[in-house]
Formats: sequence, C-alpha cells, structure tokens
Amino acid sequence: MESPKAEIVLKENPLYDNSNFASSKSKKEAHPYVMYVMMADITVEAAMVEMERKVNFLMKIVEE
Repeated sequence: MESPKAEIVLKENPLYDNSNFASSKSKKEAHPYVMYVMMADITVEAAMVEMERKVNFLMKIVEE
C-alpha cells in the first residue's frame, strides 16, 4: 500500500485582474505576482509546516 503523497500547487490567482495595475494604490491589489496555494493529499501537521514555509517564501517575494 502506498503512503499518501504530499502536494503543494502554486497557481496564478484567476480572480486577479491586472488591467487596473497602474491605477491601483494598494500594494496588495497591485502586485502582479498574486498567487494562491492549494493543498491536496497531505497530513495536517505536514500541511501546516509546508504552508508556513510557502507563506514565508511568498512574503519575501512581496517585500522585494
């Protein structure tokens, strides 16, 4: 029997509309690299550790 595989998928946010990029005043709204994280087949503890790592990585990107 195979053990469950952990998978983190990063994708562009389909709800993000970059057509008003220049007119937006909020950095959060204006950032062109807005992404969301989707988790599948992963334990709660492993998910929290991996999610924290991914969030920290994305926060560093946004700060730059």
